[in-house]
Formats: sequence, C-alpha cells, structure tokens
Amino acid sequence: MRLVPSKRAITGGLRLELVVIAGGLIASAHASMMIITPVIPRFMELIGGSFFALGLTFSLYAVGRFITNIPAGVLSDKVGRKWIITIGGLGVALFATLGGFAQDVPTFLALRFLCGVASSMTIVMANVVAADLSTVENRGRVLGLMHGLQLIVGTGSPALGGLIGEVFGTRAPFYVSGIFVLVFALWGIVRLPETRPQPGSEGSVAHARHSNSPRGARFLLRDTSFLMVCILGFSAFFLRGGMFTTLIPAFVNDILEMGPGAIGLLFTFSSLMHGILIYPAGTVSDKFGRKIIIVPAGIVTGIAIAWVPFADTLGPFLAAFFLLHIAQGWSGQAPVAYVADLAPSGMRGMAIGLFRTFGDAAGMVGPVVSMTLLSVHSYHAAFGFNAVLWTVTVVVFAYLAAETAGKHRKRGAITLPEAPPEQAQAKA
Repeated sequence: MRLVPSKRAITGGLRLELVVIAGGLIASAHASMMIITPVIPRFMELIGGSFFALGLTFSLYAVGRFITNIPAGVLSDKVGRKWIITIGGLGVALFATLGGFAQDVPTFLALRFLCGVASSMTIVMANVVAADLSTVENRGRVLGLMHGLQLIVGTGSPALGGLIGEVFGTRAPFYVSGIFVLVFALWGIVRLPETRPQPGSEGSVAHARHSNSPRGARFLLRDTSFLMVCILGFSAFFLRGGMFTTLIPAFVNDILEMGPGAIGLLFTFSSLMHGILIYPAGTVSDKFGRKIIIVPAGIVTGIAIAWVPFADTLGPFLAAFFLLHIAQGWSGQAPVAYVADLAPSGMRGMAIGLFRTFGDAAGMVGPVVSMTLLSVHSYHAAFGFNAVLWTVTVVVFAYLAAETAGKHRKRGAITLPEAPPEQAQAKA
C-alpha cells in the first residue's frame, strides 16, 4: 500500500489518497457535530426543549461514543476495518441529517445518541486504519496530516453552520451536516483497502485469543507504557471538556467581559495554530521520538493553565491563551501515535478503542468537576485542579513510559504470550 517511493515524502511513503480518506472521515464526522452547534439552542426552542434537554444533546452524543469505542475496535479486529468505518460514516450522515426533521425532543435525542455511536465507529476506525497503514517511521506525519485536516474543517464548520442557519433557517444546517461524511464514506467503500492483518501474520494466534475478550484489555493495560498513555489521554480529554470548552469561555465572559463573537474568534485562531503546528510536530516525533514532543509541551501546557486565572486583563490572558494552544497544537498527535506504536498488529482496534474510551470518560466528567469547583470555590481552584492533574500525569508519563519511536526508541509493540502448542493446533 505504500506506493510513494521516497520515505521523505510528505506522508513518509504512504499513498496520500488513503490518508485523505481516513482523515476526511474523522474531519467530516467531527464537522457534522460542529456545524449544527450555532443553531442548537434555537432548534431546541423550536421543538419545545428545555436547557436540560440542550445539555442532554451533548451528553447522549458522548455516551454513544463512550459505549461504542471498544466494541467497534474489537469487532474490527475480528471482521475487518473497512466495513466498520464506512458503515459508521454512512450512519453519521443518516442520523445527523435526520436530526433536522425531528419534531420532538425524544426523537432528536435518540438520533443524537445514534449519531454518537456512528461517530465512534468512524473516528476510532480511521485512527486504526492510519495505524495499520503507517509505520513507526512515518506515523507522526500521517496522523499530523489527518488531525490537521480535522482542525481546519472544525475551524470553519461552526461559522458555516451559523451562516446557513441565518440564511436558510434553523433546520438547514442539519440537512447539510452529513453531506461530506457521506462523500468520504462512499469514497472509502470504493478506494479504501481492508487493512486488518491477515490470519497467520505477526503472532495472530496469540492476538486472536485475546483481541475479542476482556483478557486482551487486561493484557494491554498491564503494560505500564500503555496504561500511562491511556491515563494521559484521560487527562487530555479532561482538559478539553473541563477547561477548553467550559472554564475558558466562562472566564472570558465573566472576568474579561468579552462577548460570544470574541470568544469564537479566539478559538478560531487556536484551531488554526493547532492545524499549522501538528504536522511539523509529527515530523519531529518520527525522527526524535514521541516523548520529546509530549513531555516538554505538556509542562508548558500545565504552566499556561495555572497562569490563566491570574490573567485578569486582556494582554496577559492572550499571552497565556496562545501559549497554551501552541503547546497543545505541538503535542496533539503524539499520544495517538504512541498508542499505535504499542498496539500489537492484531489488536489495534481494541488498543485505540481503549484509549478513546479513557478519553470519552474524561470528556463526560471533566465539565462537571471543573464547573463544580468553579461554583463552590473559584476560577483559581478550577484552573488549578486542571493544571495539577495534567502536570502530574505528564511527569509520571515521562518517568514510567518507554520511548517508542525515533532515535531513542526503547521498545516496540506489546508482545502477547503465544498459545500453548496444543491450543495452537486446536485453532489450526
């Protein structure tokens, strides 16, 4: 599948079309949610929903993703990646579009839950496909391109949805929300190869015994490096849900007294910075290692988080905000690449599903914990908790996790025990 002769090409020797399909599926699935964000409050009024129902719109979407990550990954290890990812993409297109036709709250919430399920199938599988097609030597660049595409699309989606809603009506963004994911799903059906390792390759007997059972998850989580990157993923998603989308907008509104337009502009610039930085960071991680990207950027992130509540005027806040997002953009792809480096070839679906499940669990609890700390104590307590949680996680990761790529690589994928000879013969 690596049809580009030069390993120094932009994808490190991997055919660009395949990266675009996988990255496009992630980006368009993400955009299907972001494009409707500006009209969700007005849409809930239209169908008679309350503020509680508005919150459930996002919570049920997250629950759908949370409960699907591991089953989708496990199923892909058993039956293949291609049909899981394309069925997920078609599901996102269908359920996202049908949401615009909902006439009552229960129907709409059910569709959002199903959209979360389909979104998980698409996003987890796209990362698994990227892991299958890439190698340790080019994985950072491949994931950097994919995630950069996601950030660029995510930047423009809310603005596009707001414009469509203003011009064509509140339901219109739903009607167009599934178009791009449908295009990429159909493109994937035609052009995306099946990337699941073939039976009999790379210790498949051991992988087959573990990939479809809780035993496989236990084996992966017993590996210190894998456990640490999952905890790192939990902390990263905790920041995303508990700080980036809740505390910072609240702080900007309450303390700096900036309006929604200014908040949107700030996050637009932050997404653009992420998109610009993520590919060069991937190149560095391929050459020098994942930890040299994750750890220094993680420490800078912790410092910037702790600085934010003290920045009660515009200048210091902008300095802290942009420092925070530069560090996050620089390190954004490295943890996923690290997971892919560690995942046994026959268990990549379960490994990435586990990593995403840790993250989605944090995405559900992060906003609750952060906003509770804010309401009971202060911005200093809420931001401080996020800073300590993140920094401690990064420091422990630095000490306990082994390097998996670059010049200082210490180890490869997790090795599972082979089946006893009599079990292997029985399998055969």
